[in-house]
Amino acid sequence: MPQDIPKSEASQIAQFMGLSGWQEMNDLKLVSKVERGLPVSTAQIIVRRIDPRERELSVYDVIPRATYYRKTEEKKPLSRDQSEKVFALSKVFSETLRQYHGDKKSASMFLMRNHPLLEGRSPWNVARESTAGADLVLKLLDQAEAGIAL
Repeated sequence: MPQDIPKSEASQIAQFMGLSGWQEMNDLKLVSKVERGLPVSTAQIIVRRIDPRERELSVYDVIPRATYYRKTEEKKPLSRDQSEKVFALSKVFSETLRQYHGDKKSASMFLMRNHPLLEGRSPWNVARESTAGADLVLKLLDQAEAGIAL
């Protein structure tokens, strides 16, 4: 198996988040990384994966501006809660890009557009509010992939 192809879902998400050692990442190692705190740069990386020019999304939509600068200056990882949020959004972003075959513009449009099954809210707004919201957006994406009428 070539080195640049992730072996597991955990390694795929770790690669998407730009984590070092993603090639050998398993579920438990990834959980441990999130528990200890992800690097601040992870938030910037995931935003740029879906919106490279940050026209629709900003790292400050993921973590507060003051936190971003403080953690960057102190060279400290994100808190456990912030890391869990970044991890949940990474799963949503990664799955959205996969379903849109890497088309960042279409993936971004899906995330930003209000959706009737989310009571008129955008998947982005639902996903960024809580991990439960991110799970709901992932469920919506799963239903779309399964061919359930949305």
